[in-house]
Amino acid sequence: MKRQISISVLALICLTAPMPAIAGDLSVSTSIDYATEYVFRGVSYQRGAIQPGIEAAYGNWTLGVWSSQALGETSSAAIDEIDVYGGYGWDLSDTISASAGFTVYHFPDTPGGLFDFGGASTFEINGGLSFDTTLAPSLTAYYDFDLEAFTLEGSLSHSVPVTENTSLDLGLVGAFVTADGPGDYEYGLVSAALSYALSENVSAYIGANYSLSSEDTLRFKVDGNGNGFTNSDELLWFGTGIATGF
Repeated sequence: MKRQISISVLALICLTAPMPAIAGDLSVSTSIDYATEYVFRGVSYQRGAIQPGIEAAYGNWTLGVWSSQALGETSSAAIDEIDVYGGYGWDLSDTISASAGFTVYHFPDTPGGLFDFGGASTFEINGGLSFDTTLAPSLTAYYDFDLEAFTLEGSLSHSVPVTENTSLDLGLVGAFVTADGPGDYEYGLVSAALSYALSENVSAYIGANYSLSSEDTLRFKVDGNGNGFTNSDELLWFGTGIATGF
């Protein structure tokens, strides 16, 4: 049932998508971030991480690579990650847009998975709607075929101009996950970041994040045997980074 719901959401969105335009502008963006904790969908995976990424966009199409590499004392127990993702977005109306895409999550140090090329991988599809209105609400569904995990995530965001080159960016996320094996849980995130445009093509930010989970899936630690574990249902963590586009 979980798989059917996810595939149905994606299929419905794909059926409404127009044919891609032949012409389009190619753009490339790069980023590198540092996070005091790598938190993904309410779960801590690394305590201190460097996270580089590169993304290319052509018309409504995007394709990117993103990575999270653990740093510090707990890095020996953490699992590094390299993701490849792509997607297509289009307008349904003047205020509603849709998207559909995929992500391959690759873990070089973990054996097995759907694509076993020097580590484990899982494959996920997604489909979403976003609304160009107050607080920019969005709703996105995800389904990971390997983990048999379905996620439905909603978000709100708002940007407040501070100076000509600076803005305060606020975000709120709420979601639930249903998965085969680990079980179901809910998570939330409140974020605030101060962004500064260094030039027309370069920007930087520093931000604070407060994560919540219905289970003890936050605050990555290492026990006496060198194994990673989490033990908290809430966590305050920070991030900073720089991005370029051309």
